[in-house]
Amino acid sequence: MATTPARGLFLDLDGTLADSMRVMTAATDLFLSELGVERMGGGPHRWAGRTPYDIMGALKEHHGLEPSVQDLVERYYRLVDQTYTAQATVMPGGRKLLTAAAQRGVFTAVVTSTLRSVAEGFLAHQGLRELVQAVVTVEDITRGKPDPEPYLLALRISGLEAGEVLAVEDAPMGAMASTGAGLATWIMAPKGAESFPRIDGVAGFISSLDQLIPRLIS
Repeated sequence: MATTPARGLFLDLDGTLADSMRVMTAATDLFLSELGVERMGGGPHRWAGRTPYDIMGALKEHHGLEPSVQDLVERYYRLVDQTYTAQATVMPGGRKLLTAAAQRGVFTAVVTSTLRSVAEGFLAHQGLRELVQAVVTVEDITRGKPDPEPYLLALRISGLEAGEVLAVEDAPMGAMASTGAGLATWIMAPKGAESFPRIDGVAGFISSLDQLIPRLIS
């Protein structure tokens, strides 16, 4: 794990860089209502960070739904697209962190389980796209979080070693993926970390992203 100032910064999107969970929850509630089904159990930590294809596959199997997984994903993201760009905002300290990383020459990547259109649309709308060198989405990988593949791909793109990179996540599935790739991982937890499970490789918890600025190369 990195103990020296980081040359790379990899951030999850929903709940980490983007304050979007209310948007996603509203879209999910409407989506399930239209399907006439209830949420699957397990709480938010069971599903947060997983790919939409994993989630829709489980939903389809659990409820015996007729539409294909692809159709369910497309239907869900049509609802997301109606509000995400306009209503999702940047998490506390996010703009400061990305600006500082760009000024210091830190390679910054967004590593997300969502679709590229959502991630790119958010970054562009918030004026952050030029501060991010790479965007890794579910469309770029075959195994999503908690598998480390998304973060390993970001490492290959960056040309950096795992020990040179900090990762930021908000959910256990994401933290399992980033720590599995060998990255020192910080958890974005503005409301506290009491319910977060113990995961080897988690470096600590932050309430604002700009708390990580001192850990970047200067």
